[in-house]
Amino acid sequence: MSEIQNNDFEYTGDKKLVTSNPNQNELESIEYVIPQPKRKKQNKKSHSKKSSDSHRSSEHNDSIEYIYARPHRKKKKKKALKVLLIILCVLLALVIAVAGTLFVFNKIGESAMHNYEDVEIEPAPEVENIESVTDGGKTIAYNGSTYAFNEKVATVVMMGIDTGKKGEAIENIIGANGQADAIYIAVIDTSNNKVTILGVSRDAMVDVNVYNTSGEFLRTENMQLCLSYAYGDGKHTSCENTLVSLERLFYGMPFDTYFSFDIPAIGLATDAIGGVTITSDTEFYSDYYNRTIYPGETVTLYGNDATAYVRTRDINELDSNNARMSRQKQFISAFIAEIFSSVKSDPSLVLDLYNTVENNSTTNLTPAKMTYLATTAISGLDSYKEIEFVNVPGTVTKGEYAEFIVDQNTLMELMLDLFYVKVN
Repeated sequence: MSEIQNNDFEYTGDKKLVTSNPNQNELESIEYVIPQPKRKKQNKKSHSKKSSDSHRSSEHNDSIEYIYARPHRKKKKKKALKVLLIILCVLLALVIAVAGTLFVFNKIGESAMHNYEDVEIEPAPEVENIESVTDGGKTIAYNGSTYAFNEKVATVVMMGIDTGKKGEAIENIIGANGQADAIYIAVIDTSNNKVTILGVSRDAMVDVNVYNTSGEFLRTENMQLCLSYAYGDGKHTSCENTLVSLERLFYGMPFDTYFSFDIPAIGLATDAIGGVTITSDTEFYSDYYNRTIYPGETVTLYGNDATAYVRTRDINELDSNNARMSRQKQFISAFIAEIFSSVKSDPSLVLDLYNTVENNSTTNLTPAKMTYLATTAISGLDSYKEIEFVNVPGTVTKGEYAEFIVDQNTLMELMLDLFYVKVN
């Protein structure tokens, strides 16, 4: 039998590997494979005259089984590394795609939330110490200082509507589609991560556009702010009419983004986050606990209890809405406290909450706006306690109904604090 030349191995009849100088590591790092040599197709014409010895030698060579030694662990490692690299590349592509989508959404949302090209702000004639108003109100000289309009501020007007018939507009009856019983403006200064919740009394007296049942404009009347919502379809036109009145109240400050919700949404949102814990400042009967809750008692509100706590008031009391706004502020603060850490780590939870109340709400908040606000307003805060609550200043007087008369001088100072930057 002919020998197979190899520096370390030789072929033996019983197919055993004989090594001249092996060690244990080398033996464990190889595997033995017996590949069949590829046979070449013989050309009968060209090889017909070969000697029988050559033919026998060729047959013998073709029948030989060759033994090779090769390291197998390195190949497995290379294959595993290749698979890992493919997975990492796919994940990286997904991350880039998601990041790119969020970036685009943020930019679209940012542009929509900071659209102040046509600002026209003119303080009320009653405001004292106004020295000059220039550039459409973007620059105001007041009480010896100059203030420039802050275009880094974003606002969302939130309205709680006192009807549970959202989407079921009643025709030919003005006011049947509800009133804006609670009005709050989220003011987000993205230049310094400052968030302020500005409460506006439903009873604030302001000029309201009045429409007939066909939607035709009739006139403007001075009345309670809450009634501006009544002159609409109970959805978008009602929200837009309320924004018009708010802009008049704030000297022309533009408010473009709104989110309104009606009674069922309060309980749905509260239950969705597992309840809201408060220390009651009023006496009320709890459906959940089947007993009366007294002032000073700490309880967790669910469903109807949450709705009752932020909605009920004694209409025989002239300033009952002020007391109710105090409870609403308490509830909103506790609600934010419950979700703050979760939303901060995962802003998409805001969309989950919206989906919970979608059928009981009306909004022009787009996904781009939501993404921008969630990643900007919340991510910039270290704690929910940094959110400040303020109210439009004024006093309540007795008219046909309760009338909240805004203090124009104090409102002007609040305006400058929230929407302007002092430049000298």
